[in-house]
Amino acid sequence: MKASGSKVLVVVFITATAGCAHTRYLAGTTIPATEDNLAVVETIEQYRAYLVEKNIDGIMLLASKHYFEDGGTPQANDDYGYDALRQILTSRLGRVQSLRYDIEYQRVTVRGDRAEVEAFLNGAFELEGEDGEHHHRVNDRHVFVLERTTNNKWRFLTGM
Repeated sequence: MKASGSKVLVVVFITATAGCAHTRYLAGTTIPATEDNLAVVETIEQYRAYLVEKNIDGIMLLASKHYFEDGGTPQANDDYGYDALRQILTSRLGRVQSLRYDIEYQRVTVRGDRAEVEAFLNGAFELEGEDGEHHHRVNDRHVFVLERTTNNKWRFLTGM
């Protein structure tokens, strides 16, 4: 059975246009540039800018009222929530003399109103110490977790 010329043309057109469709990615990543992914990364970049500026009020605006850090240890004495976040930021950023903080985004996963962002942090900072300044480097994998608010904004649940 021979295919008619118009049927062959339709198959060629569909194949050709399917090959032209491509996914846009966030600059410098393999993360699809979806509306949610863009909004989540923009929120993290705003946090990064506030951190470098040592703008505690700005950082607090990006934190969820449900924010919680477990300190990465099994002990509960280094855990804190939203209510203690300002005090922690004030204490820590008050000692910072200079700060460089870069984020390399590796994966963004959005499920409903929750986003998890895997990233690699590369930074350096100087801390004012009792016996002089101390230099520290940060080169580590990190996970940010954010939630979507009722007004469609993204706020940090953990990872600041």
